[in-house]
Amino acid sequence: MTDDNFEPNIIAFTCTWCGYPSANLAGVNKIDYPANVKIIRVMCSGSVDPAVVMQALERGADGIIIIGCLIDNCHYVEGNKNAEERADRLKRLLNVLGLDSKRIRTEWINASERVKFANAMREFVDEIRELGPAPHIPAPKRKELTSEEIKKEISRIIEDTGAFDCVECGKCTSVCPVARFDTEFAPRTIVLRSMEGITDNLANDKDIWTCSTCEMCNSMCPYKVNYSGFIQGLRGTAMQLSNSPVCSQGGLIQSAIRIMAGADLKQNRLDWVTEDLEIAEKGDVFYFVGCLPHFDAIFADREYLELTRTAQSAVKLMNAAGIKPAVSNEERCCGHDLVWSGDEENFLKLMDKNLELVKNSGAKKVVFTCPECIRTFEMDYKDFAEDIDFEIVHISDLLVQLIDEGKLSLPSMADEIIATYHDSCRLGRHMGIYDSPRSLIESAGMKLVEMENTREKSACCGVSAWLSCNSAAMRMQLERLEEAKKTGAEVMLTFCPKCRIHLSCAANEELPFDRERVNIITKDLTVALAELLEGK
Repeated sequence: MTDDNFEPNIIAFTCTWCGYPSANLAGVNKIDYPANVKIIRVMCSGSVDPAVVMQALERGADGIIIIGCLIDNCHYVEGNKNAEERADRLKRLLNVLGLDSKRIRTEWINASERVKFANAMREFVDEIRELGPAPHIPAPKRKELTSEEIKKEISRIIEDTGAFDCVECGKCTSVCPVARFDTEFAPRTIVLRSMEGITDNLANDKDIWTCSTCEMCNSMCPYKVNYSGFIQGLRGTAMQLSNSPVCSQGGLIQSAIRIMAGADLKQNRLDWVTEDLEIAEKGDVFYFVGCLPHFDAIFADREYLELTRTAQSAVKLMNAAGIKPAVSNEERCCGHDLVWSGDEENFLKLMDKNLELVKNSGAKKVVFTCPECIRTFEMDYKDFAEDIDFEIVHISDLLVQLIDEGKLSLPSMADEIIATYHDSCRLGRHMGIYDSPRSLIESAGMKLVEMENTREKSACCGVSAWLSCNSAAMRMQLERLEEAKKTGAEVMLTFCPKCRIHLSCAANEELPFDRERVNIITKDLTVALAELLEGK
């Protein structure tokens, strides 16, 4: 029960053909429904973007109702069915976040059903009133920066990242994957503009969001300019000037992460834990799962991804070595996508929550499967926090150690599998972890065939932090898949869940060439090893 004085803010997205006319007729016929309901007219219920729904909940709405034509009677054929599928995925995400899926509702109404419309509004308002207010998240604070303050901040970023050492040799551009497909993009020109103090450009510069921060330029720069760090710093300053990125999924994932940062919710992120898995609440080893449960909800229409299988597989492998890892329902997103999107304020909130969680677990070692999570802890957290006294380990390094110590044994494969391995940017160039994954593939009895571009020269999947998912990114993804296919491998293994998401997205689009050129299975290496352990 909630405060009797609470009145929920309800947003109703009504289709122009049935939902809106039924609301109009209710008004014309003086059929009362609560004034809490704010109506937004849309052409079709299927045009309601899930990101808009999530952002509405984040910014002040307590409930969202989507009203469209009767099922099988949509004026756009299947628009309402698409809306229902999207709403179901959003409900799954809300449950993981701890927001309660009842805050989203769909209704299918004929244009003449004014009474049904009014009744649905009354029922929904009563239901949300019973649930209580949603945890509204204020927008990140923007500082009013003077021109001098901006110049000073840019000078600090330039100094911290060694950008003054840039001699404009162009090597960064020659290896930049974005520049290959976007001829107007060049890393060194962003550095040059900043060094010249052109602050107006920073306020409008979209190139800082186009960069995939893959660090290919870092690895090739003869003067070791930290270009990715330079971009990260500029993004934070640009956000203060209202220069915001265009996010893939419409910013849905960033909204979910901000909710994790700002709301004190009881999450439901452990549904992946099956009875055969041994986990603990506290212990020497903590397994940081990352956003896999949220991704499973968001990408539920891509069942083949099975992203939480990575978490299950990691625990199975640790259990086989006698490790019962601590796993927590209170874990939050590491904040990778926010810190790389310029939202330092909410990133720091997530960092504080996660560090406190690890501290309370008593862990001496934190294990990660996600390359972005381990990179964030190892590099970004250590930039801001001084009290990190636990060991940070990637699952690949841990498993190699366990095999070497005789604590984990992988059975021999009945039939040799030919595999290739994709070095994700965060695990490879950012973290320098190249050998352990290959050692595991060898231990599993698989035949490893390398792609043309591998290790330090591995191609980026095209998207980082859900930014700049565009035609250039898709061409990068298809090129990488084609490169993997040319090796003759049966499967492309990787540790990065986002690489799998992005690559599979490109592979399942309509293609201007024979799909067989990019038709290769992508699988998480952790899952492949666990399957071997289970005899699959």
